[in-house]
Amino acid sequence: MKSRYLLGALMMSSCLVAPGMAAAQAQGEVDEVVITGQRATDRDSLEKKREATSASEIVSGGEAGKLPDQNVAESVRRLSGVSVATDKGEGRYLIIRGIEPNLANVTINAQTASAPEPESRNVKLDDIPSALIGSVQVVKSLTPDLDANAIAGQVDIKTVTAFDRNRTILNARAAVGGFEITDENAYEGDFSAGTLFGPDKSFGVVVALNWSERPSDSEDVLSGGRQTVGGVDLPVEFDNRVYTPALRTRTGAVVNLDWRPTDDIKAYARVMYSKFDDNEVRNRTRFFLPTSAASYSSLSEDGGTFTGGASARKLLRVRNEITDTTTIAIGGEFNIGESLLTLQATHNLATKEDPIRDEIEYRYNNTSGGGPITGSFGNQDGMPGGVTLSANAYNPAGYRLRSFKQVSREAEEDLNQIRIDYQMPLSVLGDDSYLKFGAKWLDRDKFTDATGEVFMYTGPTRTLTSEVGETYGDTFGGKYLAGPSISYSKVNAFFKANPGLFDSDDDDQIVETLGSDYRVQETITAAYLMANLDFGDISVIPGVRVERTEGDTRAIAVTPTATLADDYNRFGSYSYTDVFPGLNLRWDVSENILVRAAITTAIGRPEYFQLAPTVAVDGDDVSLGNPDLKPQQALNLDFSLDYYFPDEGGFSVGLFHKKIDNPIFASTLEDQTGTFGGVSIVNGDVFSFQNGTEAEVTGLELNFQKPFTFLPGALDGFGVNLNATFLNGKLKVPGRSKETSLPKQSDMLLSAQLYYEKAGFSARVAYTYRSDYIDELGATADEDLYFGENQTIGVKAAYKVTKQLEVFAEGNNLNDETDYYFYGNRHRFAEAETYGRSWRVGLSFTY
Repeated sequence: MKSRYLLGALMMSSCLVAPGMAAAQAQGEVDEVVITGQRATDRDSLEKKREATSASEIVSGGEAGKLPDQNVAESVRRLSGVSVATDKGEGRYLIIRGIEPNLANVTINAQTASAPEPESRNVKLDDIPSALIGSVQVVKSLTPDLDANAIAGQVDIKTVTAFDRNRTILNARAAVGGFEITDENAYEGDFSAGTLFGPDKSFGVVVALNWSERPSDSEDVLSGGRQTVGGVDLPVEFDNRVYTPALRTRTGAVVNLDWRPTDDIKAYARVMYSKFDDNEVRNRTRFFLPTSAASYSSLSEDGGTFTGGASARKLLRVRNEITDTTTIAIGGEFNIGESLLTLQATHNLATKEDPIRDEIEYRYNNTSGGGPITGSFGNQDGMPGGVTLSANAYNPAGYRLRSFKQVSREAEEDLNQIRIDYQMPLSVLGDDSYLKFGAKWLDRDKFTDATGEVFMYTGPTRTLTSEVGETYGDTFGGKYLAGPSISYSKVNAFFKANPGLFDSDDDDQIVETLGSDYRVQETITAAYLMANLDFGDISVIPGVRVERTEGDTRAIAVTPTATLADDYNRFGSYSYTDVFPGLNLRWDVSENILVRAAITTAIGRPEYFQLAPTVAVDGDDVSLGNPDLKPQQALNLDFSLDYYFPDEGGFSVGLFHKKIDNPIFASTLEDQTGTFGGVSIVNGDVFSFQNGTEAEVTGLELNFQKPFTFLPGALDGFGVNLNATFLNGKLKVPGRSKETSLPKQSDMLLSAQLYYEKAGFSARVAYTYRSDYIDELGATADEDLYFGENQTIGVKAAYKVTKQLEVFAEGNNLNDETDYYFYGNRHRFAEAETYGRSWRVGLSFTY
């Protein structure tokens, strides 16, 4: 099998040599032909995919920078079956095959990555700059040597090493960019250098640095839910949010050290650091529509005019989030005779701090505002039409100071792991046959701790006139008017100078300080046994993995008797052992045709905040965590057919089906009677989490990749990369008679890239599309929150001034896509956010 694969690879390589060079190569005058650019990176990714044991998609490091990718998530989103959950127009979490992000296992250099998010197991991929990666592999069909906590699949991020290039490398890049929605500019740069040195060049070192700074401005409007007034379905409010000039700063560094004194020893140390500093100023103007039909002079499905009964608020939030992630790994590969021993130890520390999360509120008063607010609005299909309000709605004298909330928060995940793998040949069964076994120990300590206080203003009437900030005009092309904003510096100065005019709300302080505090300590011990049985053109990979999960949880009860001095007083634990059998098959039908099939199993452990034994009692309403949640279990079926063109490129067809037992849901149980956190409740509503029965998703994946080298003259510089995924999911939600799709599961994903490379010039246009998906399940189908369909267009053009120096320009979101959310169906607007087009220009140097 291996000889056939090598023959195919040589055929693909030979077709890349110009005719004049072919003869010289045959005569021994040329030792190596190096091909760069898009064709080279595409070919590298395709060859790695072809060589992979199981079904995988791969992005090479060079490919990641070919489009305006801000981070790793955006670099990977163009692969088949992959989409992203976004924030402010930037990719944040990967959604693989329609499965929510917390069910994907993210690893860095083959070891589990830590998750800085306070609530979940999600690994934020917008923290990792794309410039720092060597490659990213999305494994869709697991083998037993991989962690089982990967129902969606595994995402392995590899950082570049000096031995990858086997020569001295020096790369630098600098760029400046702009954003349509703001006058602020973005700046970024990265630098990497590496070399081999020492006796026989047995030592290697690579240092890579990255820094970027970009505005995070956007315009956002929310409905605040839906209401029925006079038989007409209306938004509850128009919550107009303007995010003023604030910055997102990324800093990253990689240091990779390698030592290879002989062919039998490969030792290494890896250090990766990333910091994401997100500053945000959010101005909110909330207009609440009247709830009585008597307040309307006209009201229909097209909109309405109201003469009173509306209310309004002005709010300002100033927030700073700082995420730090450090990964340190040591290990090596050691040949022992014909066997291979692999050892690896890794320490991951992820922290997320919100040193400031302050919010100020003013409320409209008819007396100081000059009377009730009147106006009109549209209630059109999709995003509502314009909102027109009376002038007093924008009069700062009508808004009275109500509260000043100060909150800070810290979350941390300390993750330590050790793994050992041993592979020994089974040459009696075939040249590439082997037996492999190993073990892994993972210890996780996760906590979140918040401190908050709400200060209610109790002094004489104080209006926004005294602390008015900048006045904002229309948003969304004139549909909504924001009006005057709040000056944080003025309010903060007044608060500090007059502390006696504010009273702390004890109940709110307890909720803000204790309500989200918890700690989860979890240990996973795993062992596996697998084999690769080589029967010439067919390889069979059977195996089994066993994982033992043990965890302890603790939280603080928030009840009417709780005090700020309370420590952890709610405890839970869980333990279970799972067996994961799996079978992968690979059949090299011919030099150009490859078939893969697999039956595998996987697990999805509950999110941290779901496991934490939190309890909060507010009147007759109770919120509970559930340490007794069962993990989700999946049975996965995969089949794929790959065809590789005799020259370059190829296409593939993939089918998969996942059956998931014990899916986890947020649930609300009504009319519950019992004791919760020591408080007796009669006929109350209890919000918690529970396991359902089953879910399933079936999908078809299509890929096509081809450079048009067969075209004459200058046209042979064109090429395309195309892929499409079609998904059908079914989820049985407790209490519902009809099935629904899975949260985060789109029915269709598309990605198309057209590129051109010739004579030092390169250009690339990329289009991505995903259909809508359920973002959050509601109490009923009508209350399910959907993220609407989304499509983006990005371009990049570059020209090599010299062999080493390149100038480039690029643009993103050229179609000015707006993120759109709705309840139940697209007519029932929930939220819309726009962040505009963006561009970058820069220089890169490669040696």
